[in-house]
Amino acid sequence: MGRTGHRLTGIAAGCLAAAILYPLLRDMSLASIPAGYVGGTAPDWLEIAHAEFSPQQQRWVRQSVIPHRTITHWWPLWLALLVGVIVWPVPAWIIAPGLFNGHSLFTLNFAPILRAVVAGFTAGGIMHLIMDVPNPSGIPILTPMARSRWSLHWWRSGNAQEPLAGLGMAVLAVATLWLAIH
Repeated sequence: MGRTGHRLTGIAAGCLAAAILYPLLRDMSLASIPAGYVGGTAPDWLEIAHAEFSPQQQRWVRQSVIPHRTITHWWPLWLALLVGVIVWPVPAWIIAPGLFNGHSLFTLNFAPILRAVVAGFTAGGIMHLIMDVPNPSGIPILTPMARSRWSLHWWRSGNAQEPLAGLGMAVLAVATLWLAIH
């Protein structure tokens, strides 16, 4: 999937995370939406990609520190992050030790917002993997460097169906969030 499709499906994932978290976190759950947008493209930018000019091809080509669709596209890592968001408590004193020592005038608790942000980011990353499965390149299943990948072969990256699928998912997710809030 291309960048636009991943951004739209990242927004959709953030909205779904916000809808799930809304009964627990109320308005703080909305921090999942921009985090989902960022997480929707995370598996690609976590590869630390850059462009280099190829004299053989006479054009700029994408190079990355981590090969494309390997460790950053491996589903067990994203699943582990999701499990961590769900089960691991984040005490506020870990985030800002001096602010929550009992002697502060402020008793702000950033832990719920942090949980919403990490949940949205993780949902966006998982949605990225789901939306890469229809691409012929697929995603690695057993090991991150495996040559065998899971793919549905529905579309190639960069076609017109991707942004439409992303937009449709985003509209449905926004509707789900609206229903959760109201």
